[in-house]
Amino acid sequence: MDQRERVQQLCEDHAEDLRSLAIDVGAHHQWDLTLPVAVIDARCDRRRFHVTAVGTIGNVVRVSTTIDHPLMQQLFELIQTGSDQSALELMLSNANYGEEFAGLFEIYREERSGGTPLWSASDAASFVVKSKEAFNDRELSIVALLPSDPHDVVTFGIPLRYYGIETS
Repeated sequence: MDQRERVQQLCEDHAEDLRSLAIDVGAHHQWDLTLPVAVIDARCDRRRFHVTAVGTIGNVVRVSTTIDHPLMQQLFELIQTGSDQSALELMLSNANYGEEFAGLFEIYREERSGGTPLWSASDAASFVVKSKEAFNDRELSIVALLPSDPHDVVTFGIPLRYYGIETS
């Protein structure tokens, strides 16, 4: 099953929850950070459906402030071609940026101690902006967390009219 099919199946599985949320979104007259959005966590067999305000999305979908940094991106690329330990040692031993990377990596480890971050701060901010665009288009904003290595984060909208919500 490809990603699109998995997302469609999730929407079918949670149709009643999504319809209820669509009614709530339809009652909002303007977009703000309290607008409810859906998060469907399907990373394991026991799927969970969450409703949260778009302004608090980071409380449901863990955010990393470090994974977008170019040095962390370089580490992730190195890990793809070798072992975790050798990639880490290479980054830490670099004369030009080893010290900066060490500080950054420590912050990353602290973030991970609270659970694996699911997306970057810029991804979360982009979703907030997308939710405003979706609201203006009279759509329900949804985040789906799908199983992968380690996971996929998919964001999308569904027109409120799909759930019978009249829009003007």
